[in-house]
Amino acid sequence: MSMKDELRRILTIISDLTHNDINSNVKDTKIIAEGNLQSKDVEKYLNELQSLGLIKEDSSKSDGLDYRLFKITREGINEIYNKEFR
Repeated sequence: MSMKDELRRILTIISDLTHNDINSNVKDTKIIAEGNLQSKDVEKYLNELQSLGLIKEDSSKSDGLDYRLFKITREGINEIYNKEFR
């Protein structure tokens, strides 16, 4: 799968923040801060990564919160490592 640099950057941030643990989640606000991008752009990238199955929203803990929580998936981890070692 060929991925845009911006998507790969956001996926890498999530990978780093979760330490590649598929059971750990990270706030979207933390991803936005680490990405140093406008929140609307990061939200767009998060939605696209989610549609690709590389991350997933942890909706079990997001009810009533001002932020969204995301987890990296095994596919997301594989995408990161496949690119790094090519």
